[in-house]
Amino acid sequence: MPLTDDQKSRMLPSKHRQREIEKQSDENDRFHALLDKLEDVTTNGRLKDMAFHFTDTKQVVKSNLIAGIARGVGLTIGVALFVSLLLAILNLFEPLPIIGEWLANLANIIEANR
Repeated sequence: MPLTDDQKSRMLPSKHRQREIEKQSDENDRFHALLDKLEDVTTNGRLKDMAFHFTDTKQVVKSNLIAGIARGVGLTIGVALFVSLLLAILNLFEPLPIIGEWLANLANIIEANR
């Protein structure tokens, strides 16, 4: 419910209201300064990265080779863990008649193709 004109005219200003406004203004100023600093750091970092890529080709090849090897090893380990977990779970279903027969046929097909 909004205040009437009479209530607005009799309303006393709060002493704390101005302090709160100043406090929020200071916090906003600090936030903007921090945001500007973060922008400068990321921009300078990106420029350094671009300069690094265009100047030192041996270092770029070395870092890309290491990154590729790390991705390959990680992918291999991840797939191995996933497949072993999948096989362990499927092994639990072996006593079931239909799934057990299907798994036995699958194992026979795999053995025949080795």
